[in-house]
Amino acid sequence: MESDSNLDAIFAALADAKRRSILTFLSEGPRSVGEIAANFDLTLGAISKNIKILESARLIHKSKRGRFVYCHMNFDIWREVARFIAMQARFWGSRLDELEGYIETMSNPGGHR
Repeated sequence: MESDSNLDAIFAALADAKRRSILTFLSEGPRSVGEIAANFDLTLGAISKNIKILESARLIHKSKRGRFVYCHMNFDIWREVARFIAMQARFWGSRLDELEGYIETMSNPGGHR
């Protein structure tokens, strides 16, 4: 499981709509930094900054082919994030079920469901 500090970086990176859009674009396959910049209404500097944030959160990784730098999704980290979210959903789902049962008990006369 990812460390708390890396989970913080992941969710901070995902908090930005532009970065989520870049990730959606990359989900279709690896893209060069130039292709990413051409697809979004951002400067190359802004794209580079957002890519750096995504890379430091380990959501993507880069490779170089000749003169071009390509960005790829890091599917291993996405599996870790999915496991974390599933674990939280199980935890909170059971707690909400307990709360619902308690509320039903309290709202019924005589305390019976």
